[in-house]
Amino acid sequence: MSRRRYLNDNSFGEIVAPIVVFYFFYLLLQYFTNRANFWKWLLYGLFLVIILIVSMLGWKELKYRRKQKRLDNFFYDIKKAGLEEYIQNFIRRFGLEKKRGSVWSYRDHSFDWNRLDDFRKFLRDKGVKISLDNWNDTSLLLQYYIQEKEEKLTRESISIPPQKFSNLTATDFEMLIYRLFEAIGYSVQHTGRVGDQGADLIANKGQERVLIQAKCYLNSPVGNDAVQQAVAAKNHYDCNKATVVTTSSFTTEAIELSKTNNVELISKKRLQEMLLEYLKENWD
Repeated sequence: MSRRRYLNDNSFGEIVAPIVVFYFFYLLLQYFTNRANFWKWLLYGLFLVIILIVSMLGWKELKYRRKQKRLDNFFYDIKKAGLEEYIQNFIRRFGLEKKRGSVWSYRDHSFDWNRLDDFRKFLRDKGVKISLDNWNDTSLLLQYYIQEKEEKLTRESISIPPQKFSNLTATDFEMLIYRLFEAIGYSVQHTGRVGDQGADLIANKGQERVLIQAKCYLNSPVGNDAVQQAVAAKNHYDCNKATVVTTSSFTTEAIELSKTNNVELISKKRLQEMLLEYLKENWD
């Protein structure tokens, strides 16, 4: 995928535009006050416009080449340090949460500034020469990886016939999540039944023991109670991680509560991406 779309810079145009507007009004004044000089200044103006256009194109190309070199250096450092998967996980984990207040956003992904600050400091510690003085470098990298992810999702979704979440029963949805986590590499146990203490699935991989609660909601967002149940079930089943998965979204209160209790939330959009990536299934 071309990176040039992220390297546009309009600073030169912002400088030139007022000059052109001022010159236009100057020509207009000459036309009404001194027509003899009007044609002379008009020719001068045309010559000036040509010079400005050539200069602007040269400026943009120079800026592009400088940014291209910087971006290439980023990608070299990122690949050398093996950080591409980390960046992709960062986008999936934090980019799809619904944020309030001032955030950085791009294509339905949003991040609060403190999280982005942690992100760039981590990259810096790993040897990536990313600026800590402004957000340009951080924005450039995130835009590229988000665009890459969204384009891949679009291509794969088009080629695979969609299936409907609305056709699933609660048990069907639990089994879909069962298959998903198996495909990711977990050993999965289905515990969903009456009196399950809020646990639908338990997934094990290495030192991870994950309590999974599956919520097949179609219209309403998942609230606080699901997070509270997941926390209680995590302790009851001696798990070291809790996850709530839904075909809907989460309320702001549920998101805040999940942060303080370290519960992972997987909303519909992220779930769709995971199902497409690991099961090659397109769900809507």
